[in-house]
Amino acid sequence: MNIINPPQIMGKSPRILKIFEKIRIIASKDTPVLISGENGTYKELVARVIHDNSPRQGGPFIAINLASVPRELAEAELFGHETKAATEGRDRRFGKIAEAVGGTLFIEEISTMDSTLKDKMLLLIRDKGIRLNDHDTIQSGVRVIGTTCRTLSELVKKGQDLNDLFQAFHGVHLRIPSLRERKEDIPPLVQYFLNESARKFETGLKELSKDAKDYLTKYDWPGNVRELENMIKRATILSQGPLIEKKDLLMADIGSCSIKEFLEEKLKRYLKEMMKLETCNLHETVLSEAERSLIAIVLQATEGNQLKAAKTLGINRNTLRSKIKEYKIRI
Repeated sequence: MNIINPPQIMGKSPRILKIFEKIRIIASKDTPVLISGENGTYKELVARVIHDNSPRQGGPFIAINLASVPRELAEAELFGHETKAATEGRDRRFGKIAEAVGGTLFIEEISTMDSTLKDKMLLLIRDKGIRLNDHDTIQSGVRVIGTTCRTLSELVKKGQDLNDLFQAFHGVHLRIPSLRERKEDIPPLVQYFLNESARKFETGLKELSKDAKDYLTKYDWPGNVRELENMIKRATILSQGPLIEKKDLLMADIGSCSIKEFLEEKLKRYLKEMMKLETCNLHETVLSEAERSLIAIVLQATEGNQLKAAKTLGINRNTLRSKIKEYKIRI
């Protein structure tokens, strides 16, 4: 069998191709699989590729994110529960495990489960059979694919409970590399997202300037491929004309740039207009406007609490009061 071709959204670097070569071997074995990797590396997509290339491909693919489910409800979500029915006394509510029979149960952030739930999951992963309640037992089994954002060494350090859980996966582990570990994937991913954005938002095809390309290559990508995708989509919408500049990327994802970079891009635009004037008093104007805006934003964020605002700004309360009066800021 040939290597399973990675979806375009994953890239084509040697690291990614190795992952999909492992998937080719793993998919048909019907063993539990653990997928680790940072947020934004599209672990669910990898899990779906495993399911779609397995003997269970005709069965359901049922997903649950334990990080988004309160711990006291996680067991009921997975194993089901009984409630009082309006007419006949009891009503059985089947959980995700029952829904996944004959297919794949995809559990995101499997490491967040408590010890009680972990013990039950060990039985399910190892034996593919578990009693759900007094009435129902799953015998046909499900394939469990779990994910974690943490490294295995971090998790094992947390105690024997988690070590037992990961041992149940029989060493079948896929680690999805971060985008900063495979920056050669950035250019083809960018082109893919540009094409997708142009089609979806009907903007016409766009391309990146040299500065924009350099910025994307140098950036550290804490949010990985998902962050890149979102940045390109927003920049495609916000940019004017067929060329996406670095400033468009910064405006598309302010959280990814430093304050210095953000202000520089803003000031460059402002300077062009101000230089048309004979006297613009640029230094005083920029500093006062920046200070006024900053104080107003912090006051709004602290709901007018001057003590909190002063602490956030790093100035004393009397100074804050005088600035509010000077700039005529409404609270």
